[in-house]
Amino acid sequence: MKLPSLFLILLLTLVAAVGFWLARDADERRRVLEDAATEGTDFFLEQYAAIHMDSQGEPRYQLRGQRMEQREMDGARWLETPVLVLHQPPGPTWTLRSEQGWISPIGDEVRLLGEVHIHRAAEGGRDPITITTRDTTLWPDPRQAVTDAPARLQTTYQEAEGLGLFLDLEREILELKREARGVYVPH
Repeated sequence: MKLPSLFLILLLTLVAAVGFWLARDADERRRVLEDAATEGTDFFLEQYAAIHMDSQGEPRYQLRGQRMEQREMDGARWLETPVLVLHQPPGPTWTLRSEQGWISPIGDEVRLLGEVHIHRAAEGGRDPITITTRDTTLWPDPRQAVTDAPARLQTTYQEAEGLGLFLDLEREILELKREARGVYVPH
């Protein structure tokens, strides 16, 4: 056999061996992560949707996402790609999305972790509002949210940004905490 052919065969064998080793290693790492994720888990749901009703049987909010795990240790729930829809009759619906989330054991506090998108649909002559921020804490009752991260607000005719955000859905208050600046385009 010629030297270039032998070299090519050795190189292909080496590439195949490294590929096999990397695939096996990735599979082992995936199994370790899955085992760690389910350790101490009471239960988990995938592709879930839950509706919370008020005392009159009307939908108060809806929570859906890719995965929810309830932890044995404290009863807290961990969420992957949560979407929280807050119904506010007769007002507009607010939708909050994030990369991950956490719900306190008694459900009175929700932390939306990573990039957070908050959207209010246009309704009854009101413009839609879109807010982009990070790491936001929400209290379903009294329907307030807060973050210290940079926040960007956009409506049909205005844009604003600042550091930190306070949002009170019951009283319809949206406040950029500091270093706020914005642009309004009259129509």
